[in-house]
Amino acid sequence: MSGNNEINLTYRVDINDLFEASMSLRTRRYRAADRLKLNVVVFGTMVVGGLLAALGGFASGAIVDGLSPFPVALILLSLLAIFYARVVSPWTLRQSAQMIGQARVPGAMQFSSDETGMRWVDKDIDFRLNWSGVEAIYCTSKAMAFMSGATALVLPFSAFPDDKERQAFLLMALERIPAQAAETSRRDRSVVAALAAK
Repeated sequence: MSGNNEINLTYRVDINDLFEASMSLRTRRYRAADRLKLNVVVFGTMVVGGLLAALGGFASGAIVDGLSPFPVALILLSLLAIFYARVVSPWTLRQSAQMIGQARVPGAMQFSSDETGMRWVDKDIDFRLNWSGVEAIYCTSKAMAFMSGATALVLPFSAFPDDKERQAFLLMALERIPAQAAETSRRDRSVVAALAAK
């Protein structure tokens, strides 16, 4: 990083970084109440449909005599919903990332920043995000993510030569984004951890 805080980095794109940032984006972009409402609708639909099918099977004598079908079906469907949320959905996203990576082999990405914003450039992409457009910064397990609208633009930790340079850039970015965005970002546990990492 140069003395005027401009930075130029080159790194290899990993589609998994984008998907991980997108998954985290949902919890930061949408309020907990809105996410709960969406999950209730999705899982409620699954549960109601499953219960109707299960009760139809139970009614036809598919269970042991004397065992109430409703609690059993409810428990099984709840476990199915948890399995879907914790296992199937993340697996699907990882598979999507793998398929995209195979269809379009990522190349070298040139990243730069200056007083006005950040820029990502490769052979097909030329994208600029002004500091004023960053609504929050958060970190995933392997990258910084810059939230703007419905997207999260990522800068992998591996792009930096060392942790010191990465932390210096993160601190500089927090100084340049809008005050409210910086306050939100500084409270984010992932940012706190990234700044505290040795």
